Amino acid sequence: MRAARLLAGLGLLAGAAVAEVRDEEFVAGDLLVQIEVIDPVEIMWAGPNQFERIQVLSAADIEVVDLLADDEAVQMLGTRALVAVVPGTHSCENLGDPLAYYVVTLGEELATDGPLTTCVELTVSTTPGQIVLEEDPMGDGEHWTWSARGGFAGG
Repeated sequence: MRAARLLAGLGLLAGAAVAEVRDEEFVAGDLLVQIEVIDPVEIMWAGPNQFERIQVLSAADIEVVDLLADDEAVQMLGTRALVAVVPGTHSCENLGDPLAYYVVTLGEELATDGPLTTCVELTVSTTPGQIVLEEDPMGDGEHWTWSARGGFAGG
């Protein structure tokens, strides 16, 4: 009986691990954004369809933090964009996990800005013409902005 429970538990863990690793798709206006899992990396593609696409990012684990593709976001920023985070490769010692943030512009010209490397998790918001990435929106900590013309600024 104990062996059967152990095998069942291992089966659940294996199922959860497999369920976590899968391709993703997002629609941003007339562009299709895809994250394709090709162990041990993930590749983010963007284009009008899966046959006409450009690689915009690759990393061990890509997470889309915010997809800014609706009409309100386009009015605010002047373009469609997404913010993605991947595991960083820098050292954080005891400060947290290393993270690398990217902004991918999803306009007529595809562009990837980054990495913005940090040891803290950042929240995403928008202001006219800018994406704001900050550690604590209500207090102190890291504060960065991104604009289509200037890229990342702050610290």
